[in-house]
Amino acid sequence: MTEPTTGPAPFVGRAEDVARLRQAVRAAAAGSGGLLLVGGPAGIGKTRLVEEALRQAPGVVWGRAVDDPGAPPLWPWRRVLQACPEVGTAVAVALAGTDLAGTDLAGTEPTGGPAGDPEAARFRFIASATDALLLAAAAQPLVVVLEDLHWADETSLRLLHHLAGEVHRSRLLVIGTHRDPATGPDRLGTALPELLRRPGTTRLDLGPLDRDAVRAHLAATTPGPVDEALVADVHRRCGGNPLYLQVLAQAGGGDVGAQVRHVVRTSLATLPGRAVDLLRTAAVLGEEVDPALLAAVAGRPPDDVRAGLDAAVRAGVLVAAPDAPGQRRFTHAVIRDGVYADLPPSDREALHRRVAEVWERSVGVDDESAGIVAGHWLRAASDGTTLRRASSLARRAATAATRSLALDEAARFLLTAWDAAVRAGAGESERAELLVELATAEFRAGRLAIGLRHASEASVTAAACRRPELVAAAALVVHDVNGPGVAAAVGAMCERALADGAVDARPALRSRLLAQHASVLADAGRLTAAGRLAAEALALAEETNEATAVVDAVRARMKAGQDGLDAAERARLGDLAVRHATVTGRPLAELWGAKWRIDAFLELGDVRGVDTELHRVTALAQRAPLPLVRWHDLRLRASIAARRGRYAEAVAWNAEAGRVGASELADDPSTVGMSGAFLQWHAQVTGDPRVLAGAPLAVLDQVDDIPVVVASRAVVALLLGHREEAEARWAGLRELLADPDFAAGPGVVVTVVPLVEEFADAEATHRLTRLVGRPVAGTGAGVYALGSTAALLARLAAVRGDWDEAIARFEEALASDVRTDARPAAVNDRMGLAGALLARGEPAGAPRAATLARAARAEASRLGMPVRERQAAELAECAQRALRRGDPLTRREREVAELVAAALTNRQIAEHLVLSERTVESHVRNILAKLHLTSRTHLAATVGAGSGPAGGQPRAATAARASRMQAGTPTPP
Repeated sequence: MTEPTTGPAPFVGRAEDVARLRQAVRAAAAGSGGLLLVGGPAGIGKTRLVEEALRQAPGVVWGRAVDDPGAPPLWPWRRVLQACPEVGTAVAVALAGTDLAGTDLAGTEPTGGPAGDPEAARFRFIASATDALLLAAAAQPLVVVLEDLHWADETSLRLLHHLAGEVHRSRLLVIGTHRDPATGPDRLGTALPELLRRPGTTRLDLGPLDRDAVRAHLAATTPGPVDEALVADVHRRCGGNPLYLQVLAQAGGGDVGAQVRHVVRTSLATLPGRAVDLLRTAAVLGEEVDPALLAAVAGRPPDDVRAGLDAAVRAGVLVAAPDAPGQRRFTHAVIRDGVYADLPPSDREALHRRVAEVWERSVGVDDESAGIVAGHWLRAASDGTTLRRASSLARRAATAATRSLALDEAARFLLTAWDAAVRAGAGESERAELLVELATAEFRAGRLAIGLRHASEASVTAAACRRPELVAAAALVVHDVNGPGVAAAVGAMCERALADGAVDARPALRSRLLAQHASVLADAGRLTAAGRLAAEALALAEETNEATAVVDAVRARMKAGQDGLDAAERARLGDLAVRHATVTGRPLAELWGAKWRIDAFLELGDVRGVDTELHRVTALAQRAPLPLVRWHDLRLRASIAARRGRYAEAVAWNAEAGRVGASELADDPSTVGMSGAFLQWHAQVTGDPRVLAGAPLAVLDQVDDIPVVVASRAVVALLLGHREEAEARWAGLRELLADPDFAAGPGVVVTVVPLVEEFADAEATHRLTRLVGRPVAGTGAGVYALGSTAALLARLAAVRGDWDEAIARFEEALASDVRTDARPAAVNDRMGLAGALLARGEPAGAPRAATLARAARAEASRLGMPVRERQAAELAECAQRALRRGDPLTRREREVAELVAAALTNRQIAEHLVLSERTVESHVRNILAKLHLTSRTHLAATVGAGSGPAGGQPRAATAARASRMQAGTPTPP
């Protein structure tokens, strides 16, 4: 055996893996970049593989995550940014002017500029960094290596996730190494599945070396011939792990873990004592070794330190960092851990104190190092003074992280500050302040449950120590979300804050608290109380004209229910939200305002207003390309385009919205479900259920039983031809519609109308007619913009057989839809009106019905609605036959009459024609009435004798069929 050393070992095996990495480099140079994740257990050779594969590659930049909870955010990317100045400049510009840390505790006035939306600001920053990296690679192919991603902070992983979605179309290759299974916080484990779904991301899992590789290693490191028994023994005990192979080959038999420790101790034993002291101090500092910092902490001359580090490199304990000239690092994290673990606890604590003291006194603590120094203080001792110092530095690190939009890291630092302050015996007032800061950071980072708990605790603590401004701040932490326990907890905090008379002296703050309370009451379904508080909040907000208060109050007023708010008032409130959202830097508030105005203008039939607001949303999506904003932009464009019959655009935008929902808003399945809902309505409006093939409709069974989803399940079953399932679901729906809250749910009434038509439920039409209320020009901009609701009233009237009402309402709908360019709706209006005219049976009806049907056919052809085109042609032919022969029976009625004459029962007829018995019974009654007969026997005799008209088209059933056509309900052949 040779002398034990942990120095560089021969590189053996991995030929295929090296070839794969080099091929990825060549592909990136040719314009097909990607993200390649290299995983495997500790010591498997991830870094060594990457070094070998990239040895001759140009344009390689390295970054590393470190095992230090105090490390500043984006640490793996910092050297990348330093190596690419243009990228660093773009990131600095993205961060400029964003100071979330400057918002005061009550959140009403920022001390450093407008209090922008943190998620929007972070997205802009990440998008800017991504664009800059791609631009840098466009000029010259670039390879970025990010090591030890299992220790990466949340913000670093977010940037990697965003970059992974764009890199496949660039000359940028990102190689990330990580332990698998990961050690430390499992942030990567959470992010990895989504990373692997990004286009261009591939995975390379390093397995153990085989016997041939072990033999080659032993041949290169052991003098003399290699004993095959030794090869087998070493391979068995090292498990093919290159690090353990190296240790076992040098140190002999025994337990692998024990041999690692043995090799570390033996390597240190070969060094001078002063060099060993340096390594122990270096192990306390971390895996990476900065000679200048080590000299300051150790109190040794720089030349002495460099000599000691060079000796450690020769001993194989340290290596020169390939990505940072002059820097050193431990050969492997396992080696550093061994050195650190061998330190007696008292020595370890003394060294951490020494590091913290010298860093503060000689090096100086800045925002970047505050968290690191706080970590050293925490590991130095547990006395109150030390813990308070650690808490103070952790708060500073949190402030810096917030300013850098590293929201997850800000929450982590604040939790450290809170724990240290509590251990130091902080009083109630200090704890209340820290809890508000911690809760705010946690909520911004998306940790709703823990943020809510800490906000509630802060509220109680602040009230106990008479800090009303903190009570108010705690109540405003969690907002614009709903979930288990949120309404009750936030409501209690709002009541506690509003009960303090000090709040009355600050009208803007009182308005925000009232709006917050109204919002959670609305979420809990207490709309009356919510409306009262929201109205008071809005009055105060408009009086003070404070931007944040106005935005919050308008949002609360809209959430509390739009009853009593006409379209003009909703448009005004939307305008308020848009104008004040711009001032506050809250793009989502601007989005809501624009959406409210689109809905209002659609209802009013203001085509120009709709287009203006639609352009506003598109511009907002370009200016602040948050996934949610882009998703709404695509949804709105698809919806309005469909209303105007621009189906190719509409379907394409809907599909893109579905992709954004699935990839970037995956936490909310409703974003994908909305694309399925679009296709559901597309099938109903066009009459063609084939568009549902492969649609994302399975989400209907994965979401809660909210009213519109329950109704949609029945309609989808009907559209897909599952009539029995649809009928069973409709039976349950009829009972639910008796509940006012269910029936008044958004989209419920318009959704269930085709079910009422299909199952000829005249009784249900009365309740639904009341719920439709006053007709408006259009609805449904968020999913699929429909035409005038007068058409709904017409269809319901047709089910009742009230033809005068149906005709009047269809006339009203047609005039409105033509005026507002709702072209597909106008096609269906013409068909419904033609059917109703024929059903009424007046002589003058047939000529106009024929004209309307021909016009509907021509327009359907222009719009690309082949099913409607065919149905309109059939309707026109029916009108012509009615003119020629005047047969009072519809084709369906004629079929039923002939089957009655053949002595079939109603059940047999229903099975034969794929109808319900109830529908057959209705047909038989209509036939008897039209032919002036009194029984089935007379009917059989009449039809069997061949008497009576031989053809013709419907009266009552004509309208029912036309209504089904309009609803998109498939009509059996």
